[in-house]
Amino acid sequence: MNLNGINVLIDCYNLELIQGTGIKTYGVSLIKSLNLLEANVNLLCSRSSVSNKSILNEVLFFDRQPKTYTKFGQIKSLISIATQFYQKGKNIQNSDFTIKQESDSFFDLVDYDNIFNIYNCYDIANFLYKNFKQINKIRFDKKIDIWHATYPLPLEVNKAKKITTIHDLIPLKLPYTTLDNKDFFFNITKNAIEKSNLILTVSENTKKDILEVFKVSSDKVFVTYQPVVEIQHIFNEDELSTFLKPYKLHFKKYILFVGAIEPKKNLGRLIEAYIKLDTSMPLIIVGKKGWLWEDEIGRLQTVFSKYFIRKIRFFEYVSKSDLTYLYKGACCFVFPSLYEGFGLPPLEAMALGCPTIVSNVSSLPEVCGDAALYVDPYDVINIRDEIEKLINNPCLQSQLSLAGKERAKLFSVNNYVNKLYEAYKKVI
Repeated sequence: MNLNGINVLIDCYNLELIQGTGIKTYGVSLIKSLNLLEANVNLLCSRSSVSNKSILNEVLFFDRQPKTYTKFGQIKSLISIATQFYQKGKNIQNSDFTIKQESDSFFDLVDYDNIFNIYNCYDIANFLYKNFKQINKIRFDKKIDIWHATYPLPLEVNKAKKITTIHDLIPLKLPYTTLDNKDFFFNITKNAIEKSNLILTVSENTKKDILEVFKVSSDKVFVTYQPVVEIQHIFNEDELSTFLKPYKLHFKKYILFVGAIEPKKNLGRLIEAYIKLDTSMPLIIVGKKGWLWEDEIGRLQTVFSKYFIRKIRFFEYVSKSDLTYLYKGACCFVFPSLYEGFGLPPLEAMALGCPTIVSNVSSLPEVCGDAALYVDPYDVINIRDEIEKLINNPCLQSQLSLAGKERAKLFSVNNYVNKLYEAYKKVI
């Protein structure tokens, strides 16, 4: 079972983000899994690189300055359309000369000769499609067999078959929770479905949503789920206590939430439920501040300021290794999201034996099965009651910890690789 000799091109639309998203995590897992299948993985970036000197070109590539998409760039794009010219991906020679930041570590997963760049290609593609319904066309010196877009992108790769991953339809299902242009999102998703040879999704729930909204055959939409990496390290209580000390946390004495602070994560209701709890445990919130984060928690911060000073603590960013310790050390993990295409944080928590509470909506019951407690995400009292039940019941904590580890095995890397191979085989 392998994809030896198959040239796969993966977009860096989300991979290039400095602060990761769930789609970036998906992209990294995809690269690793295709490597296991012995495919020849190539990456398409959209960064600055304008020098003819290889070292300087590399320096500019990793400089990560803010992009500027000028009127000249727009005019150049229109000329490209008029002439049906395929923009050419240029190879970036990656060496040990330039020291990269942690967010660029995924480049080490591919051969240096397989990193390509077209400046602003994704912004140009979105601009062209949004304004003129035109597809940005790109080409390479090497033959690309499969162009795998990890997000709906109006990009065509010369003579390549296309696979697109659609993670969710949140802008259409919960429109008030995102800033996306809903008309544009609908159109690029529709275009991706029509132009792709296969659509991958990360849950049966997302597949159901796609089939309800768009005219597409069920056979064209294939569910692979997402993998969770199994942690081989065995943690002991002393080690965890030592790690937690600088954070001023104690082993099994805090409640954890992980996710972006934005409307769909429902953090406001979680905080309301927590304030109604009779507990000395702090609520630890790990996640970057997203759209409308102030509206989500600002009122509560004003009314319940003493809780935010003493008992509710925010960590905007922690490393992946630190997050592993925080999962392991928590009394429980609570995730009352309004909608998830998959829901990786609960799965990560369960894989590490952290007792988990999630919403009873969207894909979360599908992912968590019988290994979690469920709440109505719109019912603050229900959320409070389930947290209270769990933190006061050590036997239930142990039961969910064991069940979570067992459930997470269904989403192993090996199972994901098998599913991925099955999907690629359909296209090849």
